[in-house]
Amino acid sequence: MSDIRAITRRTAVGVMAAAGLGYAVFGPRRARAVPPGRVVLDYWEKWTGQEAQAMRRVVDAFNASQDRIWVRYFSMGAVDQKAMIAIAGGDPPDVVGLWNFSSPAFSEADAILPLDEMIGVWGDEVSADFERLYGDIGFRIEASYYAGPIWGQMHYKGRLWGVPNTCSSMGLVYSRAAFREVGLDPDDPPKTIAEMDEAAELLTTRRADGSIERIGFIQRDPGWWNWIWGYFFGGSIYDVKTNRATAYTPENIRGYDWVRSYPVKYGMSRLVSFQSGFGNYNSTQQPLLAGKMAMAFHGPFLVNVVNTFDPDFDYGSAPFPVSEDVYNPDEPIALLESDMLFIPKGCKHPREAFEFVCFTQRRAMVELLAIAHCKPSPLAAVSDGFYARHPHRYIEVFNKMVRSPRAFPKPQTPVWPQYEDEFNAAIHAFWTELDVPPAEILAGIQKRGQQAIDQHAAQRARRGET
Repeated sequence: MSDIRAITRRTAVGVMAAAGLGYAVFGPRRARAVPPGRVVLDYWEKWTGQEAQAMRRVVDAFNASQDRIWVRYFSMGAVDQKAMIAIAGGDPPDVVGLWNFSSPAFSEADAILPLDEMIGVWGDEVSADFERLYGDIGFRIEASYYAGPIWGQMHYKGRLWGVPNTCSSMGLVYSRAAFREVGLDPDDPPKTIAEMDEAAELLTTRRADGSIERIGFIQRDPGWWNWIWGYFFGGSIYDVKTNRATAYTPENIRGYDWVRSYPVKYGMSRLVSFQSGFGNYNSTQQPLLAGKMAMAFHGPFLVNVVNTFDPDFDYGSAPFPVSEDVYNPDEPIALLESDMLFIPKGCKHPREAFEFVCFTQRRAMVELLAIAHCKPSPLAAVSDGFYARHPHRYIEVFNKMVRSPRAFPKPQTPVWPQYEDEFNAAIHAFWTELDVPPAEILAGIQKRGQQAIDQHAAQRARRGET
């Protein structure tokens, strides 16, 4: 632990000196009147705009619900880096909002506290307080309370580190109007990759000069998940049991052969030129809204953009198509991401931080955020009226994906950022270096990913950690 903190402190000093930000690197500390006599908690979160305001409502509800604790809520960018610097410097916030894939790096750096220990020490006491304050406990941090895949994301190496405040499953989002235009049934979207390729070809329109006017589908928009495509062919890119990178497998090769098939089919230069004209995500120029794409891989939160800029846009949603040999309508394959709350090591008020974290797990608070963020619920069950109140017409589709045993997260490895960067760097090659087989690119990704994994393991071994 001392080695990591020493490195992190040196990094912090370098960052602050280079940027000239000093204390301001940790973000603005807005003045807000704190009632006298309360324990004050600092909560750092990554959200901005509408999402930040929704979390503000949860914080305000907690502050109003009792008279012992007051949470000060700070929204900031690069919250993971700033939190790690603050923890290493001995002045962390009391609660920090990160992501499910943050658990490995933060727990191995001894930067967050295990919640299972807190449940053992304070769980009964907080439950009794909640029953006294609210008339019922309203939450249970146990497996039966959460969707199965979410419960798995809350753990790393058998320990419970964080709890979700929101989650997202990703699937197919499409223009129902475009489907009707070309004679496709908007109530029967493609279920297999072969069906999707056929639909994409029908939905693609070209101008007289051959340039693309609308593309049926491309894997590079929005470009946030370049590592996923092998999963829809039955693959995965990391084996947590053996701590091995597994990018170079037959299933992943099939997935990236499919990615390669689109620039081959539609013309690499035409696709690159066409995509360069895509507008900003959060605007009327978002490709689906602008009519430049007919189908996209996306999360339910896209509908917040729809409802803001084009509420009459007729969209549909479904699980993302998969290869025919792995198709199972009862167990869709879906990317699952979660926003997580953690309690940093060294925080001033761990008992009070634990109470606030428990409050955020009350079903009413979880569903408040899910509805405001236009996301599914991370809990095992939803309340009566949740679907009726939700702004997404297909939220039941995304809720089902959250609960699928084949929902997959970002791999739980501390070197995930480096591993993901390999895919981000390689996606251009998959599309443009048509003389290099995808299998060769994947072999290189696996080699470099495993090198990062092995280097990290060696560093831990030198420190006597397991």
